[in-house]
Amino acid sequence: MIEIHQDVLRFSFPSIAAEIESLLDAHVATVLPSFIAEDREKVIEQLLGTRRALGISSDYQERVRSIVRGASNEDIEKLLRKHVRRHVESDGYSAPGRVEIEFQRTLRIPDDGKTYHLPPGLGEFPLRHVDDFADRVPKQWLERGGVMMPMYQAEALWLNFRGEYPFAIKIAAGKMNAVSGESWKEGLNREPQDYVVTPEQPWLDGFAVEKGVIRQFVAMPLGAGYSVEEQLSGKAEFGGVQFQAIPMKARKYFESELRSRLPKRLADILRDLLPAWRMGSFGDICMCCNSPDMGLGAGGRMKQQIFEDPHTPEDWDMEQTSRCFVHLCDALLWLEITGENPPQTPVTAREYQRARLPWFDFYRDDLAVLEGSKTLASIKSVNTLSQAKGDKALKGNDSVEAPSVISCSPKKKTVKEWAGK
Repeated sequence: MIEIHQDVLRFSFPSIAAEIESLLDAHVATVLPSFIAEDREKVIEQLLGTRRALGISSDYQERVRSIVRGASNEDIEKLLRKHVRRHVESDGYSAPGRVEIEFQRTLRIPDDGKTYHLPPGLGEFPLRHVDDFADRVPKQWLERGGVMMPMYQAEALWLNFRGEYPFAIKIAAGKMNAVSGESWKEGLNREPQDYVVTPEQPWLDGFAVEKGVIRQFVAMPLGAGYSVEEQLSGKAEFGGVQFQAIPMKARKYFESELRSRLPKRLADILRDLLPAWRMGSFGDICMCCNSPDMGLGAGGRMKQQIFEDPHTPEDWDMEQTSRCFVHLCDALLWLEITGENPPQTPVTAREYQRARLPWFDFYRDDLAVLEGSKTLASIKSVNTLSQAKGDKALKGNDSVEAPSVISCSPKKKTVKEWAGK
C-alpha cells in the first residue's frame, strides 16, 4: 500500500505487520507459563536487591512485595503483552513493514570541482496524487500513476528515509538507477548493488559516482539534454523519480532483531512498575502549459557513503514489493495544475553562506561502502553541459566556504584504560 501522509511518501505492508504480530503473540504464549511459574519471592529480591542500598523506605518495599505477590496470571499476561510491544517500539514495531520517504528541499551546492559536506533540509516538497488532477496533467502521468511534486529549474533535493523496519529501496531517475547507473531492472541486484538498505542508509542526495561521493540531484526540464536519463539512454522518455520498496521477511526480522530484545524473566516486566508505582489497584499503574515534465541532472560533488547490503539475498521478501512513480512538475506550472502556489524559490549558496548556517557530516566505519558506479562517474554535470551549450541554465554557482560542519555520525564512547598503578 502506498499513501501520501503529510507530504511524505509511505510504503506499508499490512501482511508484514500481521505476521510480526502473530510471531509476538506466539512468543508471549511460549514464555508466559515460565513467567507465571517463577518464584515470586525471588522476583522480589531481584527487584529490591540493589535498591535497598539506596535507602528506599520499608513502606515502599512492602508495596513492591504487595504488587508482585498480588499480580494475577491475567495481570502478568497483560503486562507481558504491553511490555513486548513497548519494548520493541524503538526497533520499528510501532510501524512494522513500513518505510517513509521524505523529499527535502535543500541548498544546491556549487559544481566547482570541490567536494562539499551535506547541506541541510529546507522543508518538504508538497506531494499530490496525480489522479486528483486528471484533466490537467499529461496523459502519460495518468498511465503511470503515482504522485507529483513541484521543483524549480536547477533546484536540488535529497531523500530522507524514515522508519526502523529494514527495507531494500531501489531509486531511479528517468528509470536510470541512481546507485548502479544501469537501466531499471526488477528485483534486487548485487553485482553491482542497485539499491540502498534502510535504516543503515539514512538518506540519499544524489547519484553514486565514487566511493563516498555523490553528485547532487538537480531538477532540469526534460528534453533539454541535461538529465542523467538523456545522457545514459539517449531519450527523454520518463523523467521523474522511481522507487521500489522491498521489506525484510517478517520471520527474519523477528529472529535477528526482535527476539533477543524481548523480556526473558518476570522481573524484566515488573521492574518498570517500580518508578511508576502509585496508590491504587494493579491496573492503575501508569506507563508513562509548457510540458511540466522535469528530470534529474547531476549537480555538485558531495561527501556521502552508500553502504553495502549487510543482509543475505534470502532475507528480503521479494513477494511483497511495491513500486511508485514520482513525477517532477515544473514549479512555474504548479499553480496552473493544482491551484496551489508552489514553494518559494530556493536559496542560493551565497545566501546560505551569508546566513552562516551549518553544514553536516555523516560517516560510518562499521559498514562496507559501495565503490560507486563507473557508468555514473562518466556523466556530465548540469554545469558542464550548461557551459558547453552557453545557455546559462545554472545560475548562482559561486563557490562558498562552510563556516561550520556538524557531525551527525553515530558516536561510540569508550572507557579510557587504566594507565596508573
